Order: sequence, then structure tokens, then C-alpha cells
Amino acid sequence: MKRCIRCVLPDTYPGISLDEKGICSFCTNFEKQTSVTEKEGELKRLVEKAKLNEERYQAIVPISGGKDSAYALYMVRRVYGLRVLAINFDNGFRSPAAEANLKTLTTQLDVDYISIKPSWDLMRNLYAAFVRITGEFCTVCNAMGYLTIMTFIMEEQRRTSSKILVVGGWSKDLEAMPGMYSFDFKYFHDIIAEAGMSERLRQSPMVSELCLDFLINTPDPRATIKGEDLPFYYIMLPDYIPWDLNQISTILKQEVGWVAPQPADNETHFDCIMYPVAKYFEHRKYGFGQNTVTYSALVRAGQMSREEASTRVEQEKQETPAEFTRFLDILRLEKTDVNWNGRWHPQRLLRQ
Repeated sequence: MKRCIRCVLPDTYPGISLDEKGICSFCTNFEKQTSVTEKEGELKRLVEKAKLNEERYQAIVPISGGKDSAYALYMVRRVYGLRVLAINFDNGFRSPAAEANLKTLTTQLDVDYISIKPSWDLMRNLYAAFVRITGEFCTVCNAMGYLTIMTFIMEEQRRTSSKILVVGGWSKDLEAMPGMYSFDFKYFHDIIAEAGMSERLRQSPMVSELCLDFLINTPDPRATIKGEDLPFYYIMLPDYIPWDLNQISTILKQEVGWVAPQPADNETHFDCIMYPVAKYFEHRKYGFGQNTVTYSALVRAGQMSREEASTRVEQEKQETPAEFTRFLDILRLEKTDVNWNGRWHPQRLLRQ
């Protein structure tokens, strides 16, 4: 396996190419797109507009207990001074570390907080269906999180006279895995239809038909969605302000008592107790996983040295994680039920 001499992406990454110098196409394209777009003005206008909202909440921030969403909540509440509702999606695999951070954040920042938890029987069957049909399960968490939270937000919006500002913390530059993993809601809907669960999903009291149809036609709802026809303003904060993960960790720890597991590389997705299984599936399919992609993005952004990224990649465990057996037991699956050859996100690949 060859790796880019600037970042640590391997030459097996889907769609990658290395030039004669050994520099990957992702690094080359990053250099071409380094012109900074000034967005602070647009963000300031959205914040000022939100402050004119006399309703009980001027902003809603979905939070998981992880670093990015925690920082989004910190910025919206402490820096921008908005009245905030923090909302969490409980995917059934929420970690004790995430639960502790959720309590600390909402207490320290003095915000109202609710957690949404769909029927576990529904979630368990959705997870199991995806493992059998595709060999991955992260899409279930992403899709149900967006669907249930957006349903709640739309219901909240109906009671207000002004648009609500909804702020997320997902960074496309640091977390996107183009060609490898692209969250597509139509793909989610197609798989559950194949599993015969579409009608059951639509009958859930936490699911709005309007939200479902909207998301099916949205290529990737993790990105900032713009449009005056939307019932609310929905943005991803990393699209508007600098997003330095090292600085973010320091601020959160000092200002609000946010805590991440040790070692430091466990800061990625520690909010899910089954993330080691997701990493295992990625390594089985591609030979590497989300961390390699994120480390490479951090190297390009100047937030990590290539030497440190290489060391972390070499230290990543690729054997079967201890959580795998428990994962199968919880979902009532056998090892033979896992589709190791499933094609991830076929609709997304076709639509691109």
C-alpha cells in the first residue's frame, strides 16, 4: 500500500490518484481551493436575525456529547448569546462518556435540553436490516437522527412566528469521506423498503411525512442547507468559522468542563459504544477507516503533522473488536448475517 507523501491517504482510497511526485489528488484539489470565502458576515446576519426572535428559543443545536456539537452549542450560547434548546438523538448505543458530557454541557451553559429516543425495537430492526443487506449500520443512526430531530424542529417551528436558527457542528472539510461513505437519505429509504420496513417507519409518531420526503430529495443533509423556502435556517457552523480541533478541545475543557476519553485519538465518535464495530467494518471493506481520512484532512489543514498522523494510523487496531460479539447479540444476529460484500451507498454513487 502506497500513501500520499503529504497526507496519509492510501492509494486504495476509492477514486484517488497519486501524481509522479506521490501527492494525492485530494491534496492537489485542496491546494486549488484554498481561497478563503468570507462568511462571517452572513453568520452575523443570521445571529442578529435570531436575536429578534421573541419566542422561547432563538436557536436549536443538536448535540451528541462529542467535540464538534459541543463546540457549536458553546458558540451559539456563550459567544453569540442566543436562547438555545439543545436536542440529542439517543441511537440506543450512546456511551456513558457522552451522557456525562451532555449533562455537563447543558448545566454549564444553562440551556434547556431534550433527548429523543425512538422505539428500540424499531432501531434494532433497522440496524439488523442494514447489516444484512449492506454490511454497515452508521446510516441508520445518521438517518434516524436527522429525521426525528428535524420532525421535532418542524413541530416547534409551527408554534413560532419567526424562523428558528438550527446550528450543527459537522465539518465537511474534516469529516467527509467522498467515494467511501456519503450519507444519502434516499439510499436509507431504499434499503428499509427492501427490508419491508418502510411503512413501519412512516407510522412512527416521531416521523413526519414532510420531513421524510424532504430528506429523500436532499443529497447530504449534513451539509449546510440554504433556501428561503425552508421553514428554518439550517447551517453547519464549521462552514462559517475556523474549525481548529486542537483549539476547540482546549476551549471546551477549560470553559465548560467537557471531557474526552484518553488517549487523544479516542476523541473521534466516542459518543457511540459501537463505533469500534463501525471502524472494524470499514477496515474489512477498505483496509482503513474514518480516522485515516480525518487525520489526512487535519494534515492538509495544518492541524496535525504527517508524522503524528502516520503514527496514529499505524497504531489503529484492525483485529475484531471486543464489542463485535455484543453488537451481534444485541441485534440478534449471527456472524454469517453480516454482508461483508455489500455495496455501500449505491444510490449516492449513481446520483453523483
